[in-house]
Amino acid sequence: MSKMIIYSARHGETEFNVRFCLCGRMDIPLTEKGVRQAHVLAQSLTGKGIEAIYCSDLSRAVVTAEIVGEKLGLSPIPDARLRETDFGGMEERQRDDPEYIRRSRCFAERFPDGGESILQSAHRVYGFLDEIMAKNEGKTLLLISHGWTNKMIASYFRDMTNEEFAKFVLPNCEFARYEI
Repeated sequence: MSKMIIYSARHGETEFNVRFCLCGRMDIPLTEKGVRQAHVLAQSLTGKGIEAIYCSDLSRAVVTAEIVGEKLGLSPIPDARLRETDFGGMEERQRDDPEYIRRSRCFAERFPDGGESILQSAHRVYGFLDEIMAKNEGKTLLLISHGWTNKMIASYFRDMTNEEFAKFVLPNCEFARYEI
């Protein structure tokens, strides 16, 4: 069995990133800086042998993936399972809000007003990873998604304590590399 490489990246900057507030399922665009970041990400991924790009179906991830895909000669494949965690009624709250911080460490508790729990979000992302790894054995893939989705992906590939999970942040248009 040949090795598989997965690059996992976060979308470019949005206005919510600038305002330091939560953006889960809201579909908001990239800022001008976010578009520039996507072009820099595309350049940094050139020559890595990426054979397919999967992305969240939210526009901030799709646009980032399209910019990268244009540079790499690939068409992104959107998948709703790569969406950000649904923060429910906590959307647009500040990331340092004490209630958000408390809930972000309670893995089975759903975010209020119809949000997901961390376990539900992980189940969705892990199922996606299981599927694409089975379909793409030995290939090099790029996944473009969101902050919490990248936490889930990191925890899939390596052991993390709850504290490490809570503190894990992949900045906008940065990427991580996982070799399987």
